[in-house]
Amino acid sequence: MKHILLLVCLLIVVCSCDLFEPGYKEGVFPESPINLADINSADDDYNSTSKVAGDVMALVFSSKRGGRSDFNFIHEALEVTYDLRKGKFTFTTKPYGGLSAIEEQNPLTWATSMANSTANELGPYIRSYDYDIISRNDPSGGSHRGEYLMLFASDRSGDLDIYLTHNYQAQPRSASGVLMSIGDKGFSTPVPVPFLNSSADDAYPTFDATYGSVYFTSNREGSFDLYKATLPAMGVTTLQDQLPLITGTPVEKVSSLSSSADDKCPFIDGDRLVFSSNRPGGYGGFDLYYSLWDGKQWGQPVNFGPTINSVNDEYRPILARIPQQFSNQLMIFSSNRPGGKGGFDLYIVGVPKLG
Repeated sequence: MKHILLLVCLLIVVCSCDLFEPGYKEGVFPESPINLADINSADDDYNSTSKVAGDVMALVFSSKRGGRSDFNFIHEALEVTYDLRKGKFTFTTKPYGGLSAIEEQNPLTWATSMANSTANELGPYIRSYDYDIISRNDPSGGSHRGEYLMLFASDRSGDLDIYLTHNYQAQPRSASGVLMSIGDKGFSTPVPVPFLNSSADDAYPTFDATYGSVYFTSNREGSFDLYKATLPAMGVTTLQDQLPLITGTPVEKVSSLSSSADDKCPFIDGDRLVFSSNRPGGYGGFDLYYSLWDGKQWGQPVNFGPTINSVNDEYRPILARIPQQFSNQLMIFSSNRPGGKGGFDLYIVGVPKLG
């Protein structure tokens, strides 16, 4: 009898420890937008970009916080996790990603300091040499940890123009063969990228998957449209030097993506381009759209629907790649919908993966 009672007690304890919970094979991001409350302020916060260092996302975005009259870049950290045992998604703005991840993110704070001015800085776009540029396009390019290429728009000269800054090191090792410290990898003074700029507003640059073209938005023909600039052949590790020197490269409006309304904020991840538009047929204000690359051209833009869009404005969608396995992909965007901290806030949501 004592043995039976002991067995019953053990079963009760085991069941209370959640060991019989079914568990999940992969995580899932929430399919309804969530406000990044701790990152947002009572002022406008929007136009983000993100890089993942370790398990930590480095968010760089435009903000008027602190009572500013102009937009400056801010760098914050975000960590998203999914408990596969309990099926619970969480995020924190005070992550512990280890000293290595923290060190690798430090240069992005230096990048914002170098880019900021007394004018408006908008639409940051950051690529990691290690994880984006070299690993996908030149695997023999060596290690360039903590090195980034940053494109952004600023109206410091009047209209919005696209600028470039970077901390790429052609020789990441000293003469003795020792790897250069991340602390020695400072950013260059921002320079304009003339072949993308015009006498109108030009902003939100993004590379295609092969780094063979730059897409951006411009109102050089009246309303804002999406444009493509085809790059001449060059090594991906020369982008930071060659982009400011290019002349005569073809720049064309992408008719399949543009409309008679305003089309802005393109961002490419693989074979998907996301952007914002106030074209007819949306849910009010600017909505978020996506288009798929079929190997030759971009397909008809598709509205992300009423779960993500609102009667207010949705701007600057970006797609982030998270190391942990998720069944859908994380999208970050900006919106001035009710319920935020004030003005535009940053939001996250899960969207279907391709394929």
